Amino acid sequence: MRLLPILAVLAAGLCMAQAPAYQSYYYQECAGTVIDVGYYGAPCIADWDGDGNKDMILGIFTGGNIRFYGNENANDSPVFNSYSTLKADGVTISLPSG
Repeated sequence: MRLLPILAVLAAGLCMAQAPAYQSYYYQECAGTVIDVGYYGAPCIADWDGDGNKDMILGIFTGGNIRFYGNENANDSPVFNSYSTLKADGVTISLPSG
């Protein structure tokens, strides 16, 4: 008997559920050129430099380097005009691939 009310609530929830709505994708650019690091690029968005704007850190599978793209605009419409490769003690950070 307890199962019937639970099933009724689940059925009502399924009937009212809406399909998710996704925004269309776009290619991120840097200085007017599409950012392309080949296969398995791994982006992370965070305020890396502490200026309040969300920057992009991008791991690159081929070569194992990590790029920093500083956002030069507002968070809702980021603008990246250059990148630098992350370094530690003056040495480029490189992670093994694979």
